[in-house]
Amino acid sequence: MSLCINPRCEKSENSDTMLFCQSCHSELLIDGRYRVQRLVGQGGFGLTYEVLDLNSRPKVLKVLTDNHPKYVELFQQEARVLEIMDHPGIPKIDLNGYFTYYLQGIPEPLHCIAMEKIEGLDLEEYLAQRGNKPISHKRALRWLAELSLILEQVHKFNFFHRDIKPSNIMLKANGCLVLIDFGTARQVSDTYIHKQSEGLITGIVSSGYTPIEQMRGKAVKQSDFYALGGTMIFLLTACNPLDFYNSFADKFEWSQAVENVSPKFVNLIDSMVSSFPADRPQNARDIFQEIVKIDSSLQSVENYWIEPSKNSSSQVTSSFSQIPVASYNINYSAQPKPIDRRIPSDFVDRCRHELAEFIGPMAGIICNQTLSNNPGLSSSEFVLALATKISDSQDAQKFKQHLL
Repeated sequence: MSLCINPRCEKSENSDTMLFCQSCHSELLIDGRYRVQRLVGQGGFGLTYEVLDLNSRPKVLKVLTDNHPKYVELFQQEARVLEIMDHPGIPKIDLNGYFTYYLQGIPEPLHCIAMEKIEGLDLEEYLAQRGNKPISHKRALRWLAELSLILEQVHKFNFFHRDIKPSNIMLKANGCLVLIDFGTARQVSDTYIHKQSEGLITGIVSSGYTPIEQMRGKAVKQSDFYALGGTMIFLLTACNPLDFYNSFADKFEWSQAVENVSPKFVNLIDSMVSSFPADRPQNARDIFQEIVKIDSSLQSVENYWIEPSKNSSSQVTSSFSQIPVASYNINYSAQPKPIDRRIPSDFVDRCRHELAEFIGPMAGIICNQTLSNNPGLSSSEFVLALATKISDSQDAQKFKQHLL
């Protein structure tokens, strides 16, 4: 069976041999490469399908069904995160995995993301299927080690997730964990900090896992640690962390519900769910190192992760080279590459920031790619080369005028 993804289609089921929907005449081979098999999930403004690619490999296709600008921004943000990251604990987006798709009789496009299908259960489903029986503290400690290393990768690129909870962590059949749903992830940038100071950042709230600063629209990286600590409480008790919250003491009194848990592990989780970000671990590596102090054998968890390979320039830039994105002013020091010293480094930084105003967070990668592929460029040639990456001709002209 092949499903039509046209939201207005009256009869979406079709034969696998059909190229066009027999009801609405929309194409069934999405973007010329994906055939939709079944609906696997739906949220407030999107649908998730299982699809087969041209090699009959199962993939996940996320489709945005509401083109409100805020939803489109979040959706594109998820695609950017997945394109930048390359880690076994984070789903891999397909090459050119973000695309817009026009359907028969509908003027507005569907925004789509095609990505790796993670086989397994999310941790909320996992606990439910084992009869809501908590996991052992030994397994919880190991899982926390894995998740801290995944978060280290996310934070390395100045992103934070903002919605870590059991239902956003997948347990694969091989026992490894994968952090999913980066639709609410944000990048720490000058623009973000400015918007945050003016109260313009949306507060993402998941009951029991969201710290107070995030509810107020002032999330920081340590907000992810709070959510991760709450997730550990859930796994160790099979209860929502709020069930253990003492409002008078302003703390979670959960450890009495768990037998034989290490006091050091309790202290680590308590520090992660502290009310104040400054009282939490300051980075993911600190969490991992505390875990190793509790159980030195878990140092080996780091060896299980394959060293993240560098995305090729075509993988990173291809999906977004032709779409308009929100303005960002971003520090890309986390991903340095050798640059041509004929062009002053301060001028390269200026170009990077100017380009980000027009094409978003891919600007840093495009600058590095342009310099690496063309080591003999002069400053003016560098600007002209970057201008070709701006799809709007008027914006490209403004970019050149600002720099030449």
